This record gives sequence, structure tokens and C-alpha cells, in this order.
Amino acid sequence: LKLRLEGPYRPEIAAVVNLMNGWFTAVDVISDNTVGFVSDIPKNVPAVKLLLVPTVPLATVAIGALPILGGIMIIGIPFFLPIFLIVLTLGLSLGAIGSSVYFSTRQGRTRIQHVAEPSYQTFLMTKTGQRIIYDVGPRPSPQSLAHAVLPYDMIGKLIVSLVIDAIGSASYLIPLAGEGFDLTWAPMSMILVGALYDDVMPNLKYIALIEELLPFTDFIPSATLGWVKEFGPNIIDEAKGRMGDAKRAGRRERDALANLHLSRQ
Repeated sequence: LKLRLEGPYRPEIAAVVNLMNGWFTAVDVISDNTVGFVSDIPKNVPAVKLLLVPTVPLATVAIGALPILGGIMIIGIPFFLPIFLIVLTLGLSLGAIGSSVYFSTRQGRTRIQHVAEPSYQTFLMTKTGQRIIYDVGPRPSPQSLAHAVLPYDMIGKLIVSLVIDAIGSASYLIPLAGEGFDLTWAPMSMILVGALYDDVMPNLKYIALIEELLPFTDFIPSATLGWVKEFGPNIIDEAKGRMGDAKRAGRRERDALANLHLSRQ
């Protein structure tokens, strides 16, 4: 049995909800008018269908020219690389804008709801989620918020721990300047490590903070050490149990073979 307490939205959450509702209403009005207008174009202007005639030959020429364009790009990569990066940035920006507009429509919101609704409801069932959304008490700390969204299972924690340590060690890729990045990453690492392993190693988050702040200590895998502390004993015990089972099975097999040999004699 699970209970979900609700209350008035926090002021910032209420402002975001009102803003999103206004945006969705505007998108719905524009979408209804635009879809109706576009769908009526083939009926009102039959000549528009003639624009589809050159599509096939143009597509054929474009596909045939791909190897030539690829060769030109490879030869002129020093010149085309900045242009490619600019085009890629513009393409990603337009894709992000288009995706945000699409997911603001009724159809897009329906798809997002099917995917995000279970996770959202699960988040609201937690104490941290209720304190974030509803005005029912003090706001949760960053560590409790991270604890609510980070995984609890062994594999999930291992992946997150490896990512945390990899980001912390990435400062070695940029000598000297990377140490400046550690000043920003250090408190974030402390929050994440505390959210993951405060139950088993309460002081580990301070170790993570210190090793990120001090120069040339980023090689210490503080998050992974917390994972070893939490799951290492269970893994060792399980391995010992399996080795014991294997030894007992081998002993029984040897005894069976010895009995079989004696019976034949």
C-alpha cells in the first residue's frame, strides 16, 4: 500500500506549470489552424502535386553524387571542417527546436506522457519528489534529490560510479586548465558520491571532494571505492559459496567414480 500526499504547488513549480499550459494552448491553436490549411492545399491547388514530379530524378542524382561529395570532403577536410561544425551545430539546434515544438503538440505530448508518466508517478511517490513539487515543507537538499534519481542496483551504481570517476580524471586531458575544471566538478562529485554511498561510507563524499580539489589526485576512484565497499563483501561471499559448491560437487563426483571402480573390481 502506497500513499501519495499532495498539496499546493511551490511558487516556482506553479509558475512553470502555468507557463507550459499557456504555451501548449498557443501551440494547439496554431497547430489546428495550420494542419487544416496545409491539408486543404492539394484540394484547393491541384497544381501543387506537379512539384512531386522532379523528386525521383533529383533524389537519384543526389544518391549518385554522394561518393564524389565524400571524396571532396576527405581531400578538403582542413577547409571543410569548420564549415561542417557550423552546419552540424545549426542542424542540432534546428533539430532541438523542431523536437521541442513537436513534443508541444497534442500528439507529441501524448507520446511523452506514455514514456514519462510511470517515472513521474514513481518520483511523486517518494518523499523527495513530494517536497520538490508541493509546498509541504522545507525544500530537499541537492544530495537527497540526487539520491531520489540515482540507481539503487549493483550494476546501475557501478556505471554511475565509473562515469563520476571518469569525469573527475578527465582533467588530465587538459593539463593545468583541467585543474580549474575540478573546482566546479568537486562539489558536484561530493553530492553524487554522498547520494550513492552515504549509507555505507558517510565520510566518502569528503574524500571525493578533497581528491578533486587537490592537484594531481584525480586518479583516486573514490566513487568506485564506495561501490567496492558496498557490494564487494557480497560478491566475495557469493564467490566463496560457489567455489564451495564446486568443491563439494567435485568431491561427490570423485567418490562416485571411486565407488564405480570398486564395484567393477
